[in-house]
Amino acid sequence: MKTRILPFIIFFITISPIFAQQGPIAPQVVGEGTLLGISLPLREIPPLSDSEWALMQEKADAKLLNPKLRLRYFPYEATALPKGEDAVWQKGHGNTRIPQADPTINFQAQSSPYYPPDCNGAAGPGHYMQTVNTTYAIYSKSGELLAGPTNMNQLFGSVPGANCNDGDPIVLYDKMADRWLAAEFSLCGSPDRMLVAVSQTNDPTGPWYQYSFTMSGMPDYEKFGIWSDGYYMGTNTSNGTDIYVFERAAMLSGGTNPKMVSFDNPWRPTSIDGFMMVPPLNNDGPAPPAGAPGLFIAFNDDAIAGGSDQLWIYELNVNWGTPTNSTFNRVQQIDVAPFDSNFGNNWNNIKQPNTSQKLDAIPQVVMNAPQYRNFGSHQTIVCCHTVDVDATDHAGVRWYELRKTNSNWSVRQQGTYAPDGHSRWMGSIAINGQNEIALGYSISSSTEYPGIRFTGQSREEYALASGIMDIAEGIIWTGTSSQSGANRWGDYSLLTVDPEDDHSFWYTNQYVSGGQKTRVAGFSFSPLGPLAAFQAGNTLPCLNDTVTFHDESTGSPASWSWSFTPNNVEYLNGTTPESQHPQVRFTALGTYSVELTVTNNLGSNTIIRENYIHVNEANPQFSANATIVVIHNPVTFTNESTCNVTSLDWNFGEGAQPATAIGEGPHMVVYETLGTKTVTLTVNGEYTEVKTDYITVSEDTFVMKNQSITTCSGTFYDSGGPN
Repeated sequence: MKTRILPFIIFFITISPIFAQQGPIAPQVVGEGTLLGISLPLREIPPLSDSEWALMQEKADAKLLNPKLRLRYFPYEATALPKGEDAVWQKGHGNTRIPQADPTINFQAQSSPYYPPDCNGAAGPGHYMQTVNTTYAIYSKSGELLAGPTNMNQLFGSVPGANCNDGDPIVLYDKMADRWLAAEFSLCGSPDRMLVAVSQTNDPTGPWYQYSFTMSGMPDYEKFGIWSDGYYMGTNTSNGTDIYVFERAAMLSGGTNPKMVSFDNPWRPTSIDGFMMVPPLNNDGPAPPAGAPGLFIAFNDDAIAGGSDQLWIYELNVNWGTPTNSTFNRVQQIDVAPFDSNFGNNWNNIKQPNTSQKLDAIPQVVMNAPQYRNFGSHQTIVCCHTVDVDATDHAGVRWYELRKTNSNWSVRQQGTYAPDGHSRWMGSIAINGQNEIALGYSISSSTEYPGIRFTGQSREEYALASGIMDIAEGIIWTGTSSQSGANRWGDYSLLTVDPEDDHSFWYTNQYVSGGQKTRVAGFSFSPLGPLAAFQAGNTLPCLNDTVTFHDESTGSPASWSWSFTPNNVEYLNGTTPESQHPQVRFTALGTYSVELTVTNNLGSNTIIRENYIHVNEANPQFSANATIVVIHNPVTFTNESTCNVTSLDWNFGEGAQPATAIGEGPHMVVYETLGTKTVTLTVNGEYTEVKTDYITVSEDTFVMKNQSITTCSGTFYDSGGPN
């Protein structure tokens, strides 16, 4: 660990490193968020105008983001380890070179006038969504711009909390729900707020549910993690709560008042007030085991807080039934190979060519986004942060794989990637379903302009748990200029796994070219076999109806194999179980599962859709002309049932007038109580369609164009209908 000579300033600091386990703590704040409404489809919101961009540029020129965080303190540096080079330093490049390691897609994305631009983004089944300070944009996976760039606060409408556009935007894809999550903070009013939006479908260019949550302190540098029972968040909040969880189930259904639980973390790995954020783990792939608590992770640098260099694991057990019974606890302190995060007491860290201007290394936190995966036989965490490998401001990316097979987490492998004399920092790491690890980062030095690169660990090297990134380094962008006038850089980037194939990686980061620019790249480390996918033309056929199954598999399959359980089917019009698009007639009533296996010379892949086809004497179906209505205003329900319908019995849920009805309809209903309503239709006294929380009934006061309007009449629709 190097010694730094600081300016002659006297600081009066009380150092109290916390290492003893103190037991779980109770929530500091239990509250509720507010449903602000439903956005217009994002594809219909106009992109930034020239005047809006000019205003952003003016704001960026007028302020330096987070100047209070520029000073850093290392009170224990005299005793801190290491005293020489990083013990797990990978000094050479990987030599596993395969064609797939070159980006298959690589396009310029958004620009930003802000320092830092806070670039991040995620891939979904058919889109890539990116956010920067302070805009969003949505692309096809081939790089076609589909929506934006648009001011981020347009996602949240024009209501209190969204009337400013303050930044630190985040976007993630929620694979378990097949939805998108986006957030940014709002600091222009009192109190400070966190604005969170959840897409209504897996198409991010469509409408989003808009939420606002009141914060008990400034929620700086917020980072989100998706978990099965909540959306978890950590913030850099020195005065107030910094650990949060939001009620995911309510937000996914458009609930009006999702709950929020927050904690003031007593185990922050820092000795004094300053920049410190403990991020949540972001679940990727299959859901965690039932009842598993939400996880957070941070590192302790012995130069900052004493003790030893460690990873700290935290658990948040949320109880949505009784939120005050929720708990938060630091459950493990795991020793790791000693590291050095000391680049000095300010933001002047990373060298650039032809200038004395240096760049911020962001060495205090685990980088965005630490990833969790459940492999069944074991659970895995991968994460990374920036270190100085030899006490000369030579930055490398320290990364870890943790594994849990029983009650505790342990380090399976760790390494510091710095294969030559250039600095690498601003890392983001992920592991896919094939046990391949990818690592993306910024690169710069006195001879290398700031650019974007990536590396990885092959599945063969992963099996050895060697701590070596053996994939030859790939280039996403080679820099051609240095950044001048500001030393802030990035704050974070984001590497994600493609949810469509659980194989490919997508990475976004920044570079400099006449201002802050960003790139998006997709790549993989091994050949992609086929990925099975299909849709049925009708999932509720009548007996002996013809149903066509449409193959939508990717990866150029050469053969197909279909099967049905039970096997009460006949193939029609010359099709067979080996046809790409078979036509089938179901010859018996019941519920059917459908299986498709596709094959080519790279392998096979199977998809099973359980209980996918329902062949009944009658199939109950219905719709309402509006799903969000104002109390005491009518909503009309229409029967859409098929097959041999002889009777219909309706139940419209709590507070409905009338509460029940019989017959075809349509039926006009008025709700006299607030909240979400479950609607049920039973046909022929046997077959039932239940739509849980289908109708949301709101107050008769709403906000439109910043004017409060009360005692309204008529039916109110979401953004897809009349208004």
